[in-house]
Amino acid sequence: MSSSRLLGGTAAAQRSILRAPRSAQLWHGSTNNALSRTRCTAPAAVRGFKTTRLALFKSDAADDDPGDYFDFAFVKRDHTAKGTTDKPTTATAATTTTTTSRLAAPSAAPFTAEANKLAENFGFLFDCDGVLHKGNQTISGAQEALRLCHDQATRYLFLTNGGGNTTEDQKAVSLKKKVGLKTGELVDGRVIQSHTPLSTFKEESKRNDTVYVTSLDPSRARDIANAYGFKNVVTAADLIQHYPDIFPFEPKMIDGHAEAQPLPNGTKIWRGGSLDFDEAELERGNHLRIDHIFVLNDPRDWALETQIIHDLLISHRGYLGTVSEFNGDRSSDNNGWQQDGQPQVWVSNLDLLWKTENPISRFGTGAFVHALRGVWAVASGGRELRFKYMGKPSQITYEYAHECLLRGTAAAAPGEEKKALRRVYMVGDNPESDVRGALEFHPQDGTEYVPILVRTGVWEETQAEPKPRVTPAVIVDDVLDAIVWAMRQEGIDVDREMVLPNRLSKD
Repeated sequence: MSSSRLLGGTAAAQRSILRAPRSAQLWHGSTNNALSRTRCTAPAAVRGFKTTRLALFKSDAADDDPGDYFDFAFVKRDHTAKGTTDKPTTATAATTTTTTSRLAAPSAAPFTAEANKLAENFGFLFDCDGVLHKGNQTISGAQEALRLCHDQATRYLFLTNGGGNTTEDQKAVSLKKKVGLKTGELVDGRVIQSHTPLSTFKEESKRNDTVYVTSLDPSRARDIANAYGFKNVVTAADLIQHYPDIFPFEPKMIDGHAEAQPLPNGTKIWRGGSLDFDEAELERGNHLRIDHIFVLNDPRDWALETQIIHDLLISHRGYLGTVSEFNGDRSSDNNGWQQDGQPQVWVSNLDLLWKTENPISRFGTGAFVHALRGVWAVASGGRELRFKYMGKPSQITYEYAHECLLRGTAAAAPGEEKKALRRVYMVGDNPESDVRGALEFHPQDGTEYVPILVRTGVWEETQAEPKPRVTPAVIVDDVLDAIVWAMRQEGIDVDREMVLPNRLSKD
């Protein structure tokens, strides 16, 4: 093991605690308010691919400003002074800290009253793919890690950039199976997917607005939107059934995955001239108008979805089949593109890659967004696609997850009592989403977010690229090592040998 100190722990202690085949890579920065300043500028290698740097998206064109679309009390972004925000009041922490130095040498025996008291002050957020499982394969130590958190009465939730095909309850059932749990006790009511914050959209919008949804399975995407309360939901299958000419090829990729339904409220698609329309006629004729586009994950048929999204974004006020007269107007902002009441685009996450059983990481939603942006740039004469994003590392997602963690449930119900936390450990496998998100999130209540990177997922150490682009507090071999490390930081004297035997309750 490395002779370096583990934020106050000796190398000998590290060997007895982690017992990992490779040395934990440690954070050697100053412990005084330094987490947000530990970024490494060297490019990261992920099995031959580059991770998607959020900087590629961050511009005036892409933002995670929730605006006035939600009932949830998100932080209001201050656009007058870059980097500052007016933050809402949340739970007041009994003790706040801006360091990750250990409180004291771990002395509290696990599962005792003393350890339970310590456990009230910290919590965990877990990524899923690459941390708890790879595809359908359970990652070693995942069951024990969750049981340890549960038996120690530590608050924890699952914060995944997955989604698009399942509701949160369905995801919990899937997670239970993939981690190899017999019951849902360790996972039920704890899942936050990348698009979960959409469930807190304003009720008026849910009732009256029409949303276009896309994902790997459009029918399931519709079910998700319906479960969130959206009444008027449209998919590609609906549009093709009512207007086959919208796509010149047979959309084989959605066959069996999208059941067409009638357009909402008896609307119909505009079939007149794309520029020859009358505003009153559009409204009087009850023509389909899309208010929002939800990209819940990467679509099954990229060509089809790119065509439809393009058509909606060049339309007049979201009326499919029309073309805005402002497009290309150099006297207007953004040369007139997306300046005529077109639908607001919402992207559930920006992950370029995700981890499955395949040895090479697979493209995710971020890859589709890159492709869509490229097509849009060419079609619009070089203009950036304007959209809003959520999922890790967005502030929207971390704010939502923080509120849920304070209440101890993945459903941030206003009626639930909030209990303050001093520190939250984000356990993930992706430096650009998990680590960066934790480093950049600074809730008003003073809770400190500490990123832990595991070696079991997207990020992989190579000889050419030995360090991740964004530096975590510590790099460990697996999720169980992450929990043991964090609990020892909090004063609980636990190690792997206590966890692996039959000391813990069975699920």
